[in-house]
Amino acid sequence: MITIIRRVQKHRAASTPGSKQPTKPPCHHQSQPLQNADVSRTQTLSQQTPDAAEDPQEKATTQHLPPAPDPQGKCPACASEKRASRTYRWKLILGLIFPFALQALDVTIIASALPWIAVDFGEVSQLNWIISAFNLTSAAFIPFWGQMADIFGRHYTLQACVVVMMVGSALCTGAPTHAFPVLLLGRGVQGLGCAGIGVIVRIVLADKVSLEENAKNISIFTFTAGMSYGIGPVIGGYLTNTNWRWCFAINLPICAAAIILIFVLLRKELLGPQPIPLVDGAAETSRRARFSKRLMTIDVGGQLLFLFGFGLLVLALTWAGATYSWDSAYVLAPLCIGAVLIGAFGYYEKLMAPEGMLSRRWPIQKAMVPWKLVGNRDVGLMFYITFCTGAAMYSVLYFVSLYFTMVKQYTPSDAGVQLLYYTPGLGVGAYLSMVMCNVRPKKTFFPILLGSVIEAVGVGVLAWALYTEHTPTIFGMMALTGAGTGLRFMPTSLHVIGFFPEHIATVVSLMAVALPFGGTLALTIMATVFNNTSGIGPDSPFRDFTTLSGVPEPMKSQIINQAKMGVVWAFVAITPFMVLV
Repeated sequence: MITIIRRVQKHRAASTPGSKQPTKPPCHHQSQPLQNADVSRTQTLSQQTPDAAEDPQEKATTQHLPPAPDPQGKCPACASEKRASRTYRWKLILGLIFPFALQALDVTIIASALPWIAVDFGEVSQLNWIISAFNLTSAAFIPFWGQMADIFGRHYTLQACVVVMMVGSALCTGAPTHAFPVLLLGRGVQGLGCAGIGVIVRIVLADKVSLEENAKNISIFTFTAGMSYGIGPVIGGYLTNTNWRWCFAINLPICAAAIILIFVLLRKELLGPQPIPLVDGAAETSRRARFSKRLMTIDVGGQLLFLFGFGLLVLALTWAGATYSWDSAYVLAPLCIGAVLIGAFGYYEKLMAPEGMLSRRWPIQKAMVPWKLVGNRDVGLMFYITFCTGAAMYSVLYFVSLYFTMVKQYTPSDAGVQLLYYTPGLGVGAYLSMVMCNVRPKKTFFPILLGSVIEAVGVGVLAWALYTEHTPTIFGMMALTGAGTGLRFMPTSLHVIGFFPEHIATVVSLMAVALPFGGTLALTIMATVFNNTSGIGPDSPFRDFTTLSGVPEPMKSQIINQAKMGVVWAFVAITPFMVLV
């Protein structure tokens, strides 16, 4: 639309008599004057005799002269750069769109199928583990994949992630109904692959381009992710009508196609291993020696502290309120140990900073998260904003689906269709974010601020709409919340990349960790509030909602009303997180 308006204005200005077209400033190629020797030679060329023009030495000298400026103001070098940029962008889109859409789809495709999967395995009380097993690995391993992309190159690391995701999908597809741990293992392996795909695609989009070009690329993929998040429950609902295993089996052919496309289109385009002076300058030149040296650069201590600390935190949040009470030792022990390990991770990374004690002891190792990022205020604020974005997105996709399933008694496909109202908001928010970052005012502050306000209003009013059961308002607030989420998807990463362009992989990894962590914490809080408010806890006979059809009507209405109030208060519980931004 903006492009059309600009062209109409340009056409009117050109057709108006006496109107003066503003002169376009010369590009950086044309504005650079030729050297004196080249200028004199260029002036002499027109006066040369034919014999002089055929002189091989003269030809060799003049071949390297820069192209002459076009009288109409068009620069051949600029046109060539635009063509190359356009070709590179299309290669990125065609090569990365399938794996990126797939990892976004896997976050929500089981949202409407989740109750039926839990019933099939006879593990309704452990329903949240199907989500948490995925979230645990998809968040904890993000910094790991970011460092692998720097050490071993983007192409090999991305291909490894797609293969890992393929293996996880196969495990989930074939998990026997008497072996619930096999399903959880498959979900964990899926999350491991999705963690790498999500972060490496974002890293690749930021490589080799300017911030403006990066904003355009991220906008396209943000819109794709938004569509995938939105249509995931719909696809999952329809697949569940046949068999919930198709929610995982659908990944297998897409992963195979992604492996081929990445190899054909991007193998030569993606950046290889990033330079490490202490390794690349070593005397050993064999591939095995270089590989061994690069393995030694991995921050093993930081990786282990983060994995165990973050994993224990997510484990405690998963158990809290759903499997064990908050004051249980099963919750408090991993919660406290995880918090201590995360604190130890921060101190460890400080010692890994230049001139730090561990940096002097192991000079070849690269810190997983440089200390200057850990203590930076902008990074911390963007992390929290992305955390809240994850909380808002997961809450809508999972608990609104729960509302339509338990309160409205919808089928999986019908409950999934209701979540489609979230999708247009995501698309509109992503488009507005792209305009604000690329066209006007070309700043990340405004979409972040606007998205924060819209998201807080959307989640707050959505709780009221669920209480009154006013369906049009529910749909409207879902779309509004989606718009707030779409507005903040891209600018947070772009903002931090602008401050630390030399640490693209690390800052993108940090922002990618915040999204599932926010979603996991939000779902834990909401599940606890839902259980306590509705009375439908892990030991309740009505936890299996499929048994409600056999309950007498007065009791059935009471149970449904309790479930509704549980969903309402669950949304009220996370609203303060949105307001604090």
